[in-house]
Amino acid sequence: MAASRTVRGRTHQQQLRRLRAQVEALRQQLRGAQRLAAVGTMTAMVAHEFNNILTPIIGYAHLARRNPSLTDKAIARAADGGRRASEICTAIMDLARGESASPRTVNLAALVNEVLTAMARAPGKDGIDLKVKIPEKLSVTARPVELQQVLLNLLLNARAAVLPNRPPRVIEVSARRSGQAVAFAVRDNGVGIPPENLRKIFQPFFTTRPDGDGKSKGHGLGLAICHEIISSMGGSISVRSLPGQGTAFTVRIPN
Repeated sequence: MAASRTVRGRTHQQQLRRLRAQVEALRQQLRGAQRLAAVGTMTAMVAHEFNNILTPIIGYAHLARRNPSLTDKAIARAADGGRRASEICTAIMDLARGESASPRTVNLAALVNEVLTAMARAPGKDGIDLKVKIPEKLSVTARPVELQQVLLNLLLNARAAVLPNRPPRVIEVSARRSGQAVAFAVRDNGVGIPPENLRKIFQPFFTTRPDGDGKSKGHGLGLAICHEIISSMGGSISVRSLPGQGTAFTVRIPN
């Protein structure tokens, strides 16, 4: 009888381990799907920026054909545009690929720059004053791709929050060392979040983004997955917001 109970106990433990492995695999798949959805959100913005890059390149080619004396200048300008397009493609592919990696030391300023490159469109073109206040040598131990995913979601949310407003539209990304942790924040002076929604903001499938017809945009998974990612790193993410005044998300990661 005791031997039978031991066998059943081992079987249950094996089943539990398999279930845990399956749940973790599903979590990873969901994170990957949400990351691709965030990249997809940028499609129109990136396409518009590529058009802004390619149109001058074509113009420079025509200029060189019509006026050979300006060939060197036209080629140099076209090469600058080509390099910019290549940088955007590389940054987007890195985000979309999302190769899993063990935690490593990540320079926060460089990470923010990579995410902004992937977003392609310069904030100033939409009347957004983007302020990045991160010490050059500030680093944190984290999984780079997942931290990029969190930053991308927070920046896309901030952009969506400020666009309906008249200028000045301001987004600020800041970071500092705080005791045994590194804290970074994404703040905006956008539309803000009503108090009744703040306690639900990290719940799956909850979204505050309406479109022109009053229907919800997106699936409400971005912030929920951000919360899960940061929690899995032993950190925390919090939000403060006032309707009509803006929103601030703060992430703390042990270091």
